[in-house]
Amino acid sequence: MGCRAIRVVIVSVFLLAGGRIALGAPPGPGGPGGTSSDRPAGTIAFSSLAPRGWDLYQVEVASRRTRRLTDHPALDFNAAFAADGRTLAFVSTRDGNHELYVTTTDGAAARRLTDEFAMDDHPAWSPDGRHLVFSSTRQPSDPPGLAWNALYVLRVDGTPAGSAVRRLSPAGSADYSPAWSPKGDLLACASGSGEAGRADIVVMAPDGTGRRRVVKDGGWPSFAADGRALFFHRRRDGRWGVWRVELNGSGLERITPADVDAFTPNASGDGSKLAIAIARGGHRQIAIVELSSRSLTVLTDEPADHWNPAISPDGRIIAYHKSTPGLAVPNVEPWGAPPETDLRLLRLAGAFPAFAPDGKRLALTGGNFAQLDVMNVDGTGRKTLHPGKRRGLFSTSWAHQGDRIAFALGPTFAGAKDEVDIATIRPDGSGLAQLTKASGNNGFPAFSPDGRRLVFRSGRGGSKNLAILDADGSNVRPLTSGKWTDTMADWSPDGQWIVFASDRDGDFEIWLIHPDGTGLHKVVRGGGRNNHPHFAPDGRWIVFTSRRAGFSAEEISLPHQPQPYGDLFAVRLDGTGLVRLTHNGFEEGTPAWGPRLEMNLIPSTANRSSTGDDY
Repeated sequence: MGCRAIRVVIVSVFLLAGGRIALGAPPGPGGPGGTSSDRPAGTIAFSSLAPRGWDLYQVEVASRRTRRLTDHPALDFNAAFAADGRTLAFVSTRDGNHELYVTTTDGAAARRLTDEFAMDDHPAWSPDGRHLVFSSTRQPSDPPGLAWNALYVLRVDGTPAGSAVRRLSPAGSADYSPAWSPKGDLLACASGSGEAGRADIVVMAPDGTGRRRVVKDGGWPSFAADGRALFFHRRRDGRWGVWRVELNGSGLERITPADVDAFTPNASGDGSKLAIAIARGGHRQIAIVELSSRSLTVLTDEPADHWNPAISPDGRIIAYHKSTPGLAVPNVEPWGAPPETDLRLLRLAGAFPAFAPDGKRLALTGGNFAQLDVMNVDGTGRKTLHPGKRRGLFSTSWAHQGDRIAFALGPTFAGAKDEVDIATIRPDGSGLAQLTKASGNNGFPAFSPDGRRLVFRSGRGGSKNLAILDADGSNVRPLTSGKWTDTMADWSPDGQWIVFASDRDGDFEIWLIHPDGTGLHKVVRGGGRNNHPHFAPDGRWIVFTSRRAGFSAEEISLPHQPQPYGDLFAVRLDGTGLVRLTHNGFEEGTPAWGPRLEMNLIPSTANRSSTGDDY
């Protein structure tokens, strides 16, 4: 996982078109949308680098007065003004998923516009206010590793949420950050990848035809008021800046100063101003560029990040989003679940969760990898079992007998010979025992079903490979060996298989092996980095993290994601039925899979994280 505040999420599995990905086998059935006994079931806990508590705000350009526009514990972000200057479309996770909503600058109740288990993002209005174009991960892409993002057009006329949506992007294209021209005759977007430097600016007709590239290496386009040029951001010589280019690709020029990092431009409809975000004092602030003089004025100065400004057509108001101060972060909060599954989604504050055998409690790390905690699965009763050092404790496993919790003590990212050890502790915090000592990097322990053995990652042979030891720390024996990394193992509930991640063939992929070392084969390949596999309670499914869905947003428009290999997927043990679990622009990982429990989750002071940023 990455190195910042990751939140655990218990998620329902999202069903999309699946495909067989086991080696040496013919195509199997697709996603798990058959009988209830065939669908993935239970509760999946995982961590996410998603921020908390984004709300929409506005700032008046002349007075610099700010006002809060939305008030919700979920994420509200990426606002867009309609031509009337008072209607705003925006993205929100308030229903447990990234959907489009509409509100007004006077605080009218938000109305939901879309209803799809996907990431609907970056809305842009048509000039007549009847349509929105947006980027969405609604449909799978091919090949693995290509983002699912495509442009869609939604009719906004009071029809039921999501009932009038049409795809514009052709197959094989990944499109982000759309804009609509002032005359309504063109759309612009960033096409290629959300990774910095890997997208070009393209334009097309509103029906998706006539696509053509305007300029290489750019993102976040915004039409000039006359519709004949585009503003966009790009990185040059280590600095982000805002640029302008004519629609025929000529006249390329930098608008913002070369010594200022500037991002996410949005031009006013009257042609006078350009709203941007800039890096200043360790945070992003909202600024305005007077296009006639190129003068730059900073409008916000709080010690907080202000994101992705949208300017009103008359240039008088700028909407943006930021985290609201004083937000109480709950240990557990509900999250949206796709209807085609029998899973439940919750979101927790912590990382590396492990379910107790009855599924009613969780072990997890907190305080930035500094402590081992346990809590009830509804977030109440959280307490620390073992206080460690910052970034010095990770990866938990709860014995199936319920009597011990295993974890790793040592730095989270370290070499094969660095000192990391396996320890166990009782769920009441007593009986701390260190199982390995001074034998290299020993991490990611996982109990066998009978609780008598653990599989773990060991660096004692000079590379990070898998080993097995008895539960008292004796009888250490290698399971795999080679000049590669085998790691993040989990033991199947029936004891027959161990699943793990390995880069022995290049990228990290998901493998299976019997505990006696036989039966080695690959289950998941391709699409980039695949990590953190974990068995379902019935042993028929495996959840894992993967970069196979690419970047779901322009990475520069989000808080830093150290390792954006970012979404969760599940696959049957035989390699069939690949399922995308999450649609997010943020890094996610460390999943655990437990039974489904009925519970009534109401955020309260009893369900509140004491550290707030628990990764």
